[in-house]
Amino acid sequence: MKRIAVACALLLSLHAQDAEPPALQLPPKEAAMDALFSIPATAPELAAAEAEARKQGVPEQTIYEARFLFHVEHKSDKGIIDMLPVWEKQEKVFSLDHSEIFATREDFLAVIEFSRALKALSEDKRDDFKKHITEALWLSPGQASAFTPYIESLRLSEHIKNTKIDFAGQVLDLEKQNPIALKSLLGENRALLLHFWSPWSPDCETSMMDLSNVCPSLDKEKVALASILVDGRTEILAEAKDFLKGQDTPLPGPQLLDRSKDSLAAQLRVTDLPTVVLLGTDGKILFHGKPSDEKLLEKIKQLPPQKEQP
Repeated sequence: MKRIAVACALLLSLHAQDAEPPALQLPPKEAAMDALFSIPATAPELAAAEAEARKQGVPEQTIYEARFLFHVEHKSDKGIIDMLPVWEKQEKVFSLDHSEIFATREDFLAVIEFSRALKALSEDKRDDFKKHITEALWLSPGQASAFTPYIESLRLSEHIKNTKIDFAGQVLDLEKQNPIALKSLLGENRALLLHFWSPWSPDCETSMMDLSNVCPSLDKEKVALASILVDGRTEILAEAKDFLKGQDTPLPGPQLLDRSKDSLAAQLRVTDLPTVVLLGTDGKILFHGKPSDEKLLEKIKQLPPQKEQP
């Protein structure tokens, strides 16, 4: 049976006082396989698991598959790229009988194309990336959730490079819906952090807690903060106001409403909520992501110093 889930949670007994059943003694080869596919925490642990698997006669293809999952789990694009020569060599002798993660040969070939796409992306070869990621999707549509984030990330990074926000533009005050210029939000600060949110987002409250943790750094580094509700429909607007009233410690900065035409969220390609966008004084995007992302603080600390007033 293929390992559809690499790691699974064991159900705990409802009766804590009951003695645990004795651990099932697996044959050495099965035990080695379990250790291999449990996704070791470190590269040395993976190497040890691979060595034991080889000792117990586990096929090389199966070991490679476990290594691939290790890199995927640890979000190591470089590790996936480094496996490309291994996969290309394995293509000639690939066997479904030795596979623990691929249901079809096409699934395996898709991973090769995916690895080629990541290599092209690392070399800034956009056309090659598009070619290989498209082929990967064609070969294995079922793995789209693993492939498409790279497409979205590339499009976002290109959009960020080519976008500059005009601070003369306006948004609306959430309560009275009066127009407010972005320039007035920036003031004399070094940057402006825009927090796009909606009460309908399940991550809304958690995101605000993450943002609260960042607030001391914003004040210290002279970064203005403003929250923008992306949808002004009556029902959402009412829920947003109720939500804000229920906050024990509201976020600093004004609460705003995005304009309905040529919205700021659309200009900044905000497709997931909540999202924060850090704008420099020139209107360029310095950060685009989640408040919990450590890169946000890094970007804030890298802001250029304020120019002295004459």
